[in-house]
Amino acid sequence: MFDIYASAVSLIRGIIFANVTSIKSRSVLKTLRDTLSSFIDFIRTASSGERDDQRGNPLTRYGRSPSHHSISAGTWQRNAYEDYRSVLLDEELIFPRVYATKGFKSDDQLYLFIDSDDLSDPRHIRTLAKGLSTYLRQARQLGPNTSLVLLAKQNDDNSRTVEEYNTLFWELLNGLAKLDEKPWPSNIPRDIDTDRWCFCFGGEQFFTVVQTPAHQIRRTRYAPGLTMVFQPKWIFDILFSTGVKRAGALAKVRALLAKYDPIPVSPELKNYGEEGSRESKQYFLLDDNVPAPCPCDKLSDSEINAA
Repeated sequence: MFDIYASAVSLIRGIIFANVTSIKSRSVLKTLRDTLSSFIDFIRTASSGERDDQRGNPLTRYGRSPSHHSISAGTWQRNAYEDYRSVLLDEELIFPRVYATKGFKSDDQLYLFIDSDDLSDPRHIRTLAKGLSTYLRQARQLGPNTSLVLLAKQNDDNSRTVEEYNTLFWELLNGLAKLDEKPWPSNIPRDIDTDRWCFCFGGEQFFTVVQTPAHQIRRTRYAPGLTMVFQPKWIFDILFSTGVKRAGALAKVRALLAKYDPIPVSPELKNYGEEGSRESKQYFLLDDNVPAPCPCDKLSDSEINAA
């Protein structure tokens, strides 16, 4: 049977790679890569009849070896993953989130992909709600550095500002709260502006980190495509089982931050529950040391539990 997808991919790859050695501009190479990615997506959709590439089981677990990858080279999903991977494995400039790097190396992270960085899109909110629910059912069987990593398809123009991404981030969290099938933990306040609040879903507490293509100064919060990492907070009870371990780990992270970012460490990075701390202000950091605004006093009630 004639395989239009394989034939088309082979053809366009042959055209591009035959000429790639004569191209020296990195921007041109990136454009070619993105064009190939879009073309592959188009052919796959046309040949399979799919209209939504976020159907089915949304989570992917990778091995470190490319031979273990379940997503083909040249797709936007694979490109997003490789960009994420290259930052964590950079040996010259060590990424400060050392536990994310350890989780990657031990293959304890699960990955979720969305086809745009509009976090207010109801499709993406539903996809992430399903992904978090699926992840929580297996997270404790993974290692102590586990996390769920959300990778978005890169924008062609990257026109959104850091502030716009912050607004979209809170719209996403609020949308997730509406789809939460489990009650909000009784020991966590609903009011966001307190030192004991944290994001919760599925009855579990999470710490989340957001990286965007709009960040230019705070390098630790930059990614070519929108990236979000959700860490269940029980992992910190394992990693920081004593006060000495916690203090040592935080000192190491702060030292790496000082080397990585050309901006002083954010004053918002404090211990959870510490007087004056606001975990809500740590999730999304701006490109300067001003706290990112939170557009809501509390997240919405679950519409599922109320039904």
